[in-house]
Amino acid sequence: MHSTRRKILFENRDDALQKLLSNMPLSFFERQDCIVVGISFEGIYFAYRLAQTLKAPLAFLFTSPILAPNNLECEIAMATETHDVVINEPLVRSFGISLDYIYGEVQRQYEDKMLPLIYQYRKGNPLISFKGKRVLIVDEGIDSGLTAFSAIKSVVTLQAKTVHFACPVAPYDVAEIMEEATDGIFCLYKSKDFVDIGYYYRDYPPIETTTIEEVFNKIQGE
Repeated sequence: MHSTRRKILFENRDDALQKLLSNMPLSFFERQDCIVVGISFEGIYFAYRLAQTLKAPLAFLFTSPILAPNNLECEIAMATETHDVVINEPLVRSFGISLDYIYGEVQRQYEDKMLPLIYQYRKGNPLISFKGKRVLIVDEGIDSGLTAFSAIKSVVTLQAKTVHFACPVAPYDVAEIMEEATDGIFCLYKSKDFVDIGYYYRDYPPIETTTIEEVFNKIQGE
């Protein structure tokens, strides 16, 4: 449990979302052919609300971590449903893990983890086309950046016209690299001593399965 002396930036997800919205050039995205993309179940509420505000379509990109074979709590890479992967190369080198293992795991994670979720939540339908679109990727925060960078890689693979990223909080060094990897990021707080996402929220309950289902039902109904 986090110390009560921690630096609380947001009362809850609604507070963080409102502060994020007030610091984004919403009119720029409202005037553009924009798609909002969620990349985590924890951040799906953010993505949905932002898509509502922009009156933009909402998509969800499924991802799955690749774990070290000798340490199942250590994420060494992140794969997406488009089979793009971002690898934590220093960790992979230190563990002596082969690329064959990683790319084999990418396929296994797609078949065993992502595909069942695609059928459960998206009825097996493919992602809507990002080609030539201005894509805004949204999450409620960034930790290591593996999920964010893998999502950016997928969106570029899918030929988006521009890629922006929005989140309330992120590690400073990761945010700086993301600035280079995208057309711009909107991040309220970049911490040089980052702890984890929940550390900066006073109220940070898990996202209910019913909320996830409701958002996907609305996506399917659009």
